[in-house]
Amino acid sequence: MSASRVAVLAAVAAVLAWGSKAVAIGVAGGLDQSPLEGPLFVLGLVAIVVAFASLGAAVTRGRRPAARVIGALLGVMIGFALSMLASSVAAAVVPDSAGWVQAEAGLWFSALLALAVTTLWRARRNVRYTAT
Repeated sequence: MSASRVAVLAAVAAVLAWGSKAVAIGVAGGLDQSPLEGPLFVLGLVAIVVAFASLGAAVTRGRRPAARVIGALLGVMIGFALSMLASSVAAAVVPDSAGWVQAEAGLWFSALLALAVTTLWRARRNVRYTAT
């Protein structure tokens, strides 16, 4: 399985994990009410880190293993920066009156951003290799 495919699948897992966390919070009646919040948060966190690390490895495809490791590390660092940006946008867009939704929106924006970036990279890569 290619690194770009792993990146997309991991981003999908992050979206599903953090979306499920939101459902668990809503069903339980608010933050810190569901026993599923912690495990779903960790699952989403691991998934988004894997997504960005895999994307970094995919970008360095065909290079030496050391370059791919560095690419994966840079992917995580850039992914972290993008996630912070997505969280800032969520905080600016979602009103204070949204309650727990405002606290969780940064995760959703980050996961959706990871899905968009990984999907776009994979699509771009596939177009490039099918055209040659």
